[in-house]
Amino acid sequence: MFDIHAPDHMQVWVAQTDEIRARGGIGWSDANDGYWVVVGYEDAVAAAKNWQVFSARHDPTGGDPRARGISIPPYEFPLILSESDPPRQQKLRLLEIPFFQPSKIRDQIAVVQGHVDACIDTMAGREEVDLFRDYAMPLVSLTSMALVGIDTAHWQDYTLAAHRGGPSSSLDISQDTERVHAMLLDMARERRASPQGDITSALVTGEVMGEKLRDDEVVSMLSALVLGGFDTTSSLITSALIWLSDNRERHADLASDDALATSAVHEFLRMWPPSLGGARNVVEDTVLGGQAMKDGDRVFLSWAAANRDPDMFPDPHRVMLDRPNAKDSLTFGMGVHRCLGMDLARLMARLSIQTLLRRHPQFCVIREKCVPYRSKGLVAGWSAVPASLG
Repeated sequence: MFDIHAPDHMQVWVAQTDEIRARGGIGWSDANDGYWVVVGYEDAVAAAKNWQVFSARHDPTGGDPRARGISIPPYEFPLILSESDPPRQQKLRLLEIPFFQPSKIRDQIAVVQGHVDACIDTMAGREEVDLFRDYAMPLVSLTSMALVGIDTAHWQDYTLAAHRGGPSSSLDISQDTERVHAMLLDMARERRASPQGDITSALVTGEVMGEKLRDDEVVSMLSALVLGGFDTTSSLITSALIWLSDNRERHADLASDDALATSAVHEFLRMWPPSLGGARNVVEDTVLGGQAMKDGDRVFLSWAAANRDPDMFPDPHRVMLDRPNAKDSLTFGMGVHRCLGMDLARLMARLSIQTLLRRHPQFCVIREKCVPYRSKGLVAGWSAVPASLG
């Protein structure tokens, strides 16, 4: 049975979703009170764009039992931006959009490159390094926190809640999250008193539909920006580096050719999406891909499976660094909830990959020591990626 929380999900999801695809493209899972599983590219796009029927809204009070957000089961802490629908969702999004415009991303190139070089410098001379803990995670943390306005000296305090290494109890995770929320709340209150030019200041001073955001709403949006970015982008970088360690033929080309490296990042995103998918809540009877669905049903849109739809991506299980349409993957979602930070994530991935290949072309991942990320249902990645730099 398809179950995003099954212990072996990362080992079986490709076979399971291929089987669903062979049976028509939409399957049913009895896990977590039951939900539809959408694996086809066209069906996933259609549902993601039709927010009027496939809602992302989350009502944690239970006032609307259909409004259970984008996670299966629902998140304990609602995500204000990701788990709302237009028009409010679009108004919330407008507060963050200015910080992710192309000109702003270009301004980040030197900043990101500086973080990349600094992380590599700290690994110099060591017999063994961890490409997750020593490279991908600090790079992503420093970049994301600076954008939001958090003092980067405290980056390790935030990453503990985002990505624990190895098994941990739900109580530990909850306590970590609450501690980070408290730190974000303190920062938000500081910005209310003394605004600066960062995202936090924009959130605390801006208005949505004529009202200021509440403290808990600001914290929710900041948490999604910081903690969500840590997980996903660091997972992308480490997955790419593991593959590159095993496939060395085009290292020199990737290191020197920005266009090829950009294309490769698109393909790595297609093959190993850090975010496996997202749930939606059916709010009226409908038909998707020939499958009837009822008001109140839940639907899991599998970005990962849609990215391997052979009708969209020929030979989908093979990595093609110059695949012409890899940029059309659904790794960053689709529709009104398409990820705002996708260009920054791609930039961090490209610079981190190219710089490591230039400075340490003989790097080698120690595969038998790699530790997969413990299941969180929607995020795939690694908790440890030991390597030698050569």
